[in-house]
Order: sequence, then structure tokens, then C-alpha cells
Amino acid sequence: MKKFNWGTGLAIVIVLFLVISIGRVVLIHVLVDYDLVEEEYYDAEIKYQEQINKIKRTEALPEQLQINLTGNTIEFKFPSLFNPELVNGNILFYKPSDDLLDKKLEIKLNEENKTYIDTKELSAGLWKIKVEWAVNDVTYYNEESMMVP
Repeated sequence: MKKFNWGTGLAIVIVLFLVISIGRVVLIHVLVDYDLVEEEYYDAEIKYQEQINKIKRTEALPEQLQINLTGNTIEFKFPSLFNPELVNGNILFYKPSDDLLDKKLEIKLNEENKTYIDTKELSAGLWKIKVEWAVNDVTYYNEESMMVP
């Protein structure tokens, strides 16, 4: 039977340390959920100047988009200076706590320049509402946070 000497003990300690360290890294990588605000964040950063221009155009309008929560309905009232047939774009409901719940809807206005969204389609909590819309190829952008009951 071989004797257990200090060299063997040191080798065992080093191997155990490496196994535990690698195991922890793998375990943490598997268990941690990495939710990015933007999947393609680099491309989004490059296009940010375009976004700033849209916001400035929107702020320069004499009448602003109004977003109101009443009961179980979110009302979007677009500026009346635009023909409702010419307004197009998307409404993105962004859930910061869970990107799997995000919803993107096409803007469809009635004759009063309004559209309605039922909150039953949304889970309770904080939502960021991002509205990107255009009239005659001129783009506008609004963003608002809202608590949905």
C-alpha cells in the first residue's frame, strides 16, 4: 500500500479547487436569466440619433398624442390635425420585468383619431408604451410608462 504524502495531498486539493470552480461557473451560467433591454443593442445605439429626431418632431407638434387608462381600456388619441387614414405605425407594449410578455400592435384609428386597447390582454404591473407612427413618411415617436391593474 502506498503512503499518502504531501505532494499527493496538494494535487488532490488543486484538482478539487478546479472542479468546484468550474462547476460553480457552469451552474451560475445555467441558472441566471440574461434579459437584454434590446437584443441588438449595438444597432439600436447607432440608430439613436434617428430616434432623437423623431422625438423632436413629435414635441414640435401643436397637439400631442394622448394616452389614457380608463377602466380596462387604454385610449390612444392622436393629434386631430392628421387624417386618421394617413396615420400608420405600431404600438409596442414593453414589459421591463419579462420580455416574453411584450406585445406589438398595428395602429388602426377610428374617425376620431382614436384607438383602444383592452388591458385584459396585458398582465398587471409596469408597462412602457412605445408608439412609433408616421404620416406621409414623416415619423414620430412617443413613449410613456403606465401601471396596469
